[in-house]
Amino acid sequence: MRVAPLAAGFALVVSTMAGAVAAQTTPPPQDKLERVVIVMRHGVRSAMSSPEDLGRYSRRAWPRFAVPPGHLTANGATLVTMLGGWYRAHYRQLGLLGANDCAVYYWANHTQRTEATATALAAGLTLGCAATIHQSAAVPDPLFEAPQTPLAPLDPQRMLAAISARVDGDLAAWDARQAPDRDRFEAVLLQCRRIPCSSVERSKVQRRLGDTPVSMRIDASGKPDLTSPSLQVAGIAESLVMAYADGLAFPGWRGIDAATIGKALVVHGAGIDLRTRTPEVGRQTSSYLAMRLLATLQRGAGATALADPIGDAEKIVVLSGHDGTVTMLAGLLGLNWKLRDYGKGEAAPGGGLVFEVWRLATTGQQVVRINYVAQRLDQMRYRTPLSIDAPPELAALSIAGCADPCSLPRFTTHLLGTVSADPQH
Repeated sequence: MRVAPLAAGFALVVSTMAGAVAAQTTPPPQDKLERVVIVMRHGVRSAMSSPEDLGRYSRRAWPRFAVPPGHLTANGATLVTMLGGWYRAHYRQLGLLGANDCAVYYWANHTQRTEATATALAAGLTLGCAATIHQSAAVPDPLFEAPQTPLAPLDPQRMLAAISARVDGDLAAWDARQAPDRDRFEAVLLQCRRIPCSSVERSKVQRRLGDTPVSMRIDASGKPDLTSPSLQVAGIAESLVMAYADGLAFPGWRGIDAATIGKALVVHGAGIDLRTRTPEVGRQTSSYLAMRLLATLQRGAGATALADPIGDAEKIVVLSGHDGTVTMLAGLLGLNWKLRDYGKGEAAPGGGLVFEVWRLATTGQQVVRINYVAQRLDQMRYRTPLSIDAPPELAALSIAGCADPCSLPRFTTHLLGTVSADPQH
């Protein structure tokens, strides 16, 4: 018997089969995440108006916050830290951050709530690191407050004309189209059992939404000013969202839950869209931010930078601003989202636009992916722990005129086109 040759042949077959199996199970090369820029709104803050002022529009007394008007609340800080912890776990899982990575750059606007938000996010995102919160020496900070720029100089009349064009010059007609959604919001305030509220129910408050005049003008400070019953919802809606997210009690109120609030916010989303997401508004208010953002995404790509990048080659850059910071930039770039608990395009407390630069393993090409990330209302109200398995809500956003994935050069062309667009053509 020729045992040895048979054994050798069998071993060769086994070895060949093992090699084939290994070849079949070798994982494909992975795309690499190279950098991230998060443009976020501050976390949960106290209402800008007093409970007494808000109470003029409602049948029930409003909750009272424990901090001065417009300040980040204690719960707001906790929630943002939780969100930062999720970002840390998320970007460790994607291979961008190491276990004890401190390579994050924080920049905040000059307000208590934006500064405190950046500090709170750092406590979760760069846990154990001595994080510096950077700010502009100039007040106001041009990243967050529209500066005069050659490409998009401030022109309030042109801005107002662009807004007017979106309503065909008839704000009253636009407002009338919002009536069903405004009625739904009013029903929460007046605690009506049916929608719309009856005239009797509407007579039981000091001030009604319908009392607000319809007007489009340039105000004394030289800024576009729009008023209407539907636009009057804005400050009240924000106060409702903040109080609910902060976990405050609503004694005597019925129907105060995330689902009801989410439906009631539809009219608020329409107002945000008109006031802040009109592209010409974004062009005049956010072009400087957009150019700095682009330069930051392009770092190391060999492209000619047309503005200074933010930070010093950190893996993640965080900009802590306001709702308009997010919505005006989104309007400029044509970015749209709708989360379950909010109005269309609404900037949720702590929510943010997340710009990612990836390098594709197959081609080596750099591409841009954009998400909108925010905690749901009940995640905030009940301080639900976040994890990879219990994440905040994340909406993947499409980039106008760009395939998915959108190459960095194509995104650059899109952004520069929006900044330099002539609204007359």
